[in-house]
Amino acid sequence: MESASESDGSRWAKAILRSPTAIFSLILIAIYTIIGAIVGNIFDPLSTGNILLYLLVQCDAPTPIFPWTVLTAIFLHASILHIASNVFFLLFFGFILEEQVSKSRWVTTFFITGLVGSLGFVGYDVLGYLLSGGTPTIDCAVGASGAVYGIMGTAVGLKVVLLLSSS
Repeated sequence: MESASESDGSRWAKAILRSPTAIFSLILIAIYTIIGAIVGNIFDPLSTGNILLYLLVQCDAPTPIFPWTVLTAIFLHASILHIASNVFFLLFFGFILEEQVSKSRWVTTFFITGLVGSLGFVGYDVLGYLLSGGTPTIDCAVGASGAVYGIMGTAVGLKVVLLLSSS
């Protein structure tokens, strides 16, 4: 027979494993920690210039050097402050969105808005390239900010629609 604390702990763990907000937050933190350990700098992993980062970070010249990086860059972060702020806002707005949509829609929103953010960066680089007369530069981007802003915008937008429809 389980004690009360084991039962509470078990329920808590099951609740976390059912929450896309918690799962994605843990994934982001785990990837940041693993990458930091691999490159030998947990505080500023991108400053190491490690070849692994070159294969995962979205660098455009002016289009992505490696096409898969529009996705992988969503899960990389430049510093502890960067990951902390993304996870903080993901937790805050992610749980709000979980109350409004299904888990699959939450995950879809995360990936679509994250990819839109990455592709927006590509578009910005292409536009800069064209406006500069074709001067090539290499710009890099990382982070889940596009996805986090998408989660935030969807959560707030749905709350506003709900408030307006109930009045």
